[in-house]
Amino acid sequence: MKSNTITLFTLLILSATLILNGCGNSGDFSTAPVRGVVHIEGEPGVPVPFVQVIFQPITQEGDGSAIVGKAGRGVTNENGEFTISTYDVADGAVIGKHEIRIDVSRSTLPDNPANLSNRNVLEVVEVTKGKNEFTFTLPKRNPRQRQMPMAD
Repeated sequence: MKSNTITLFTLLILSATLILNGCGNSGDFSTAPVRGVVHIEGEPGVPVPFVQVIFQPITQEGDGSAIVGKAGRGVTNENGEFTISTYDVADGAVIGKHEIRIDVSRSTLPDNPANLSNRNVLEVVEVTKGKNEFTFTLPKRNPRQRQMPMAD
């Protein structure tokens, strides 16, 4: 009787371990380090500080899968530099193609210096294995042009 109890207890512990391991990060998509800089068009020395950079994975042509992974995000510092985090701090973005969006709605800048709406996809880039560095150039807003509305 005692050996049956030990065997049952061992099976329960083993089953619980397998189930809990299946609920960890093993389902996450592979990521690669991503960093970069955001600046204003025609003014590479003028950084865009304190805006959110979003790497939204998109489906690959011919892939047939709608599951592409979680969006990666980073916030530019005072020099316009950013590092992307997806599942963990500074782990990068999911490997594959991404739509890039710049969210200026939470910026601490007194005015949106770029002709940019949060609804716009800035460009499409591909994150590959290894280190990835990107420079994103925001279109400059004409001072006489009315500022585009921000998305909620």
